Amino acid sequence: MKKDNSKNLLLILFLLGIFMGALDTGIVSPARTVIANSFNISANTSIWIITIYTLAYAVAMPIAGKLSDNFGKKKIYIISISLFGIGSLLCGLSNFYGNFSLLLVARVIQAIGGGGIMPIATAYIGDSFPPEKKGAALGMVGGIYGIATTLGPSVGSGILNIVGNSNWGVLFFINVPICLIILILSILSHTEEKIKASKKIDIKGSILISLTILSLMYGLTNLKFYEFLTSIKSIDVWPYLLAFIILLPILVFAEKKAEDPVLNLKYFTNKEISLALIIAFIVGAGMMGVVFVPQFGENILKIKSGSGGYIVTIMAIFSGISAPISGKLVDRFSAKIVLISGFTLSAIGTLTLALYAANHPSFFSLLIGLLFVGLGMGCTMGAPLNYIVQINVNPEETATAQSTLSLIRSIGVAISPNILIGFISQAGKNMSTKLMEVIPKMEMPQIQGMQAPAANMTSNTSGISQEQLQLLQNADVTTIVDSVKKFSEDILNDKVAPAIQQMTSVPNYKGPNADSLMSTIINSYLKQIEDSRLVIENVFQSTLNSGYSKLFIGAAVIAILGLISSLLLSKNRKNS
Repeated sequence: MKKDNSKNLLLILFLLGIFMGALDTGIVSPARTVIANSFNISANTSIWIITIYTLAYAVAMPIAGKLSDNFGKKKIYIISISLFGIGSLLCGLSNFYGNFSLLLVARVIQAIGGGGIMPIATAYIGDSFPPEKKGAALGMVGGIYGIATTLGPSVGSGILNIVGNSNWGVLFFINVPICLIILILSILSHTEEKIKASKKIDIKGSILISLTILSLMYGLTNLKFYEFLTSIKSIDVWPYLLAFIILLPILVFAEKKAEDPVLNLKYFTNKEISLALIIAFIVGAGMMGVVFVPQFGENILKIKSGSGGYIVTIMAIFSGISAPISGKLVDRFSAKIVLISGFTLSAIGTLTLALYAANHPSFFSLLIGLLFVGLGMGCTMGAPLNYIVQINVNPEETATAQSTLSLIRSIGVAISPNILIGFISQAGKNMSTKLMEVIPKMEMPQIQGMQAPAANMTSNTSGISQEQLQLLQNADVTTIVDSVKKFSEDILNDKVAPAIQQMTSVPNYKGPNADSLMSTIINSYLKQIEDSRLVIENVFQSTLNSGYSKLFIGAAVIAILGLISSLLLSKNRKNS
């Protein structure tokens, strides 16, 4: 009984760690702009808050997984939690006592700890249950991970709304008590763990895999696929991808000779594991389509930016329901069937968003799409892939295998947004032209004996400054009309006011003065814009939705690729 209690205690602390780590990956995203303003840094510089964590996290995963197999999962997990807690504390303190450099160093410490949490916890939980219950256990992991990942941005926004933007450090401080609880629970639990005979640590392999991952991840993070030919020439892209191409064969050669390699190349010769890794990459790529759901929902429902968090919550609920069920289905049927079902549901959901919700915007059409996407995510994110890996490797290598799976999934996560964002970017570029087509034509007042100045607002965007165009491109569906008004007023003051001033300054002019005339012109034109509010909002909504439609079609293609890959898996339940 005492042994079972300790085992249950460990299960709780591992699940709690997964929830905390997964929540943190998304909770920081909405605060990036706030943090940038706090340190008075540019948007390009602030992206390092996310990038440096992603890079360090990816590097830490395979090394932490290997160390846990060699020295004990619980021991390395505790070290990972401690590092994550220390990093979180320093991140929070940088808000009040530090600077941006301290924040970046703290994010690296946090990421090194975070990189060990998910794969080690997943491996331990999978090892703790008999084969007939392994799928259900891993389903719990998938459910918790999916819910936490999806809710992260909404929780982050909610905390900032409560504590205020100036106290963004609280986002990191909340991890500290959770880490302390996990550490206390780990001390109270007493379990024996089988540890394989210690071998020489693969230092050379650890260094090579770190450099290889850093090169690949940094290159992919900066690569813009919608401007591929231009982007590939960037100093932030090609040198790193070239380094990856050079380092990869060196890594393979070194790991083949290593006594206890940090990256076991045998995984890639096993058909089931190789397919699982390919599918993990696809799952990671598909997951990032979810990032755009709040903005899509805001545009569909015509609500202001930042208020679409609850839309993701709806999807998280469906994902949380399907994940544990999918785990039980893995035990009863096979991982293959669950993956096929999950990718089918995801494809139906993303196509519903692309073809139905984008063209018939309503809460109902959005809900139907999110229902299928959420159910599909729950089936693909957790139990099936973890199960395949778990049953196809030796028990003493489960953490190493899980960390490899997580690493491949992270590469998919890194590459996907740069592909999908291109569709939204293109829609944004078309926005100004589309709006110009429906903005009311200006009728200038006629002054006897004088030619009215030309001010056709609908002609084109030539001669308009980038700042003025940004007014339109940065708007949302609830602010677009006000942005058009501001845009139009600026154009009138820039282009028409000087001509009006000149016209009213001629000798013998007896009309209203220039200021009065300009006020009449501006007020009259702004009223025309207000009268066209519905037309302008609908054009803005449909133009942006065209970009989202293509984005979700892209996500559907990714899901179909996952479906095809899943069909290649073995039918035998034992090797599923």
